[in-house]
Amino acid sequence: MRDVSFPLRDFRMASGLRVVVEHDARSPVVAVVAVVGAGGSSDPGGREGLAHLVEHLAFRSHPAGAPSATARLEAAGAGHSNASTSLDYTAYETLAPKEALATLVKMEGQRLSAPIAGISPEVFAVEREVVRNELRQRNETGYVGQVFSWISAASYPKGDPYSRPVVGSHDSLSALTLADAQRFARTHYRPENVTLVIAGDVDLAGVEAILTQNLPPAWVGTGLPLAPDTRLPANPVVPAVVPIPKTMPVYAAAVPTPELYLSWVLPRGFDEASAVHDFVGEGLDSNLWESMRNDGDIAGIKTELVPGTRSSMLIVSVQLSHGDHPERSAEKVLDQVHKAWSQELNAGGVLGQEFSFQSLRRQVVTGMALESERLLARTKQRALLTHFTLDVRSYTRRQQALMGLGGGKVTDFAYEWLQRGRAHAVFVKPGESGIPTLVAPLAKVSAEESGLEPGHRVTPSMLTATTTPVQVLKLDNGMEVLLAPRPGLPVVRVGAAMGGGLTYGAKPGVADLANWGSFRESYFEGHLSDWGLHGGSRSRMDHVRVDLAGTAGNVGNMLAMLAEQLSTTRTSEDAVRFLREQVLPWREAVDTRPEVLANRELMRALYGVHPYGGEATGAQMGQVSWSEAQSWLEDVYRPGNTVVVVAGEFDVKEVEPMVRKYLGGWSRGKPQPVVVPPAPALPAASPRVSTLFTSRPGATQGQVQLACRLPTATPELEARYALMAELLEVKAYQETRAGTGASYGFGASPFIARGGAAHLVVRGMLDAQRLEEGIGALRATLAGFVKDVSAADLEQARSRLLAQQAVSFITTNEWVDALLSARVKGFPVEAVAQRPAHLQAVTADQLKQEFDGCLQRLVVSVTGDEARSRAALQAVSVP
Repeated sequence: MRDVSFPLRDFRMASGLRVVVEHDARSPVVAVVAVVGAGGSSDPGGREGLAHLVEHLAFRSHPAGAPSATARLEAAGAGHSNASTSLDYTAYETLAPKEALATLVKMEGQRLSAPIAGISPEVFAVEREVVRNELRQRNETGYVGQVFSWISAASYPKGDPYSRPVVGSHDSLSALTLADAQRFARTHYRPENVTLVIAGDVDLAGVEAILTQNLPPAWVGTGLPLAPDTRLPANPVVPAVVPIPKTMPVYAAAVPTPELYLSWVLPRGFDEASAVHDFVGEGLDSNLWESMRNDGDIAGIKTELVPGTRSSMLIVSVQLSHGDHPERSAEKVLDQVHKAWSQELNAGGVLGQEFSFQSLRRQVVTGMALESERLLARTKQRALLTHFTLDVRSYTRRQQALMGLGGGKVTDFAYEWLQRGRAHAVFVKPGESGIPTLVAPLAKVSAEESGLEPGHRVTPSMLTATTTPVQVLKLDNGMEVLLAPRPGLPVVRVGAAMGGGLTYGAKPGVADLANWGSFRESYFEGHLSDWGLHGGSRSRMDHVRVDLAGTAGNVGNMLAMLAEQLSTTRTSEDAVRFLREQVLPWREAVDTRPEVLANRELMRALYGVHPYGGEATGAQMGQVSWSEAQSWLEDVYRPGNTVVVVAGEFDVKEVEPMVRKYLGGWSRGKPQPVVVPPAPALPAASPRVSTLFTSRPGATQGQVQLACRLPTATPELEARYALMAELLEVKAYQETRAGTGASYGFGASPFIARGGAAHLVVRGMLDAQRLEEGIGALRATLAGFVKDVSAADLEQARSRLLAQQAVSFITTNEWVDALLSARVKGFPVEAVAQRPAHLQAVTADQLKQEFDGCLQRLVVSVTGDEARSRAALQAVSVP
């Protein structure tokens, strides 16, 4: 595999600030990541959650007379901006067109030097309630806010900084004050405690001037650079062993079915020695699924590594169907953990273990190359490693350490650290979080004006981001193949989409059962691990996806294996029997969850008897025979029903013959796609809102969904729908999060399916006390856009979407997704390149017309405690 390193410049400012700049000119985009060496372990006792709250407040900070950091990020054309707080650090990350670099450096310097600037007591109180709402629900970490805290408390000794909740608790959040946040910022947000990494299309020769001219003078400094203190001790401390309690801790949270968490405390992360953690995580990922066969209550399993400077933590999360015997389920998982690293004491056993390790090594090395393609992920990893090791070469050294690991070292590590006696378990039952609602709702704070002039945000790179040469091949077997060469890094991704999906089939549940029970029958072309390839499959309402990713030199192997997988996918009586015994009980339990019931009711209200209006249940899946599932697979897995996209670094002249050889040799069924369900007629317009209620007794939050059917989609209308969603999401954020703290956040998105069926949905959680007010504000926002879509709002929404496209279309994965999505919807290939033009062509009058139709077909769904939910729905149903 070709070297994937990039040219660097390393700046050690006199102030102690470390700035690393990496040149990667594959796309006209820059990534900026700032790491502050303070996380949850830096919180004062009794003030847990302070570092995380300061992270939130930093986005609302603003120097005197200037807009907030969020508004300035938007003005700079940032297509992505987020932050995270971990055990030992807080990281701020931004992706934007390259033209924005100077503005981003200035903004980041101001934010880091004064993260609480301009924060009033009222804004502080609102953001604290946002964090409290985050505690109640599953957030971007993948955990319900409190769950990680329970895992940490079980894994570390009482009083250890890592044993405390990073996001805080209800009591600790209530104790926090603005003065605490100001004190924390003064203590930890200092240049000598910050590392800034910039990567992308950056001029290494001219970047020093950008830094010195835009960073605060105090953060540049004068004189010789300060020598920072060592951040990782030369002699790591061995993590303390916490005794396993006699009974498993049990908690309740907003999880759909019971969840079991197993954790091990490992040596610290962020150094070369911790590279072995990646091997251990990958090895368990590929082996733990066997525990599903040994325990009928286990329905899903995955692993995660959480690095720390003192120690790290490996977490295995297990989805359970009923949770009647979590101790037994834990034992079955622990049995498989042991089996993953044990070997038979004979030559065959040793050779088999070494073969498995070499396969794992190939996949880990390929994973490094795939991570390198993701600019932001690579930049963040470099920033973290550089910050804690003080060595700008640590990212490359870690890669070399990964490639140089031997199987014996990995096995020895697993035997020492993954012992059964070191595993801590936490059991989480479905229920309410126990986080109380506010004693009294806060007064709304006024929305911040951006202070920015419309029309100054669209850069040239935004308008060309979705343009790349795409060659369309029509094979004799009816398959369509799109070739999208993307030079720069030696990686290739291949994606295949088969029309049909979960709503296709003569019998409800047949598609679900067929997809869950399908497997590749033949491995004549080899296994993915033979070539270090990554792969997966997923099912959507209107199509099925199969994906492969690997290094560019393996494109031929990828095409051969894809052809074999598609042509030999089938199911069997044994597979269906396993699903009925192991998975369907979990699925049936999920079907009873209020949120699932609410979503089914919403889709039925939008689409009626149309296939898109009916999601299959576990009970319906149980009525499907294996032969019916097999017939479905044979109907869907046909070349005439398949579109394939190949994107990455390759020569079209070399790849085209491979495509025709491998994919063109697949023959099955008629060369036409499956029947596309026509979009159903729009519901009749009505001034009254259609309301839906699903009970969740005792809920401290209400799940709210506002949705409406939209006219049959075209590429031009898709642009309108995207702008509608963007306008609504921003206003919802201002009304329910930034203004009142009543929500962790709302998202809005258009859905477009095969056949042109389309709807728009705004979805989020609201504090139960503010349901009526929040839903009323959301409906009023929609009604407001019927009357007027201001030029400023439209321009800002348009520029945000263009910026998001510009920073996302820098990976082969995004190109595969975009091209397959267009073809699944029935749009021409050119629709991807035409997206910027379609967005720019949308007018305010067109949006007002679409908003009016949406308001006349509006459906509002609330899942929550009955009294408050019904009162809110009653209020919103009045015309």
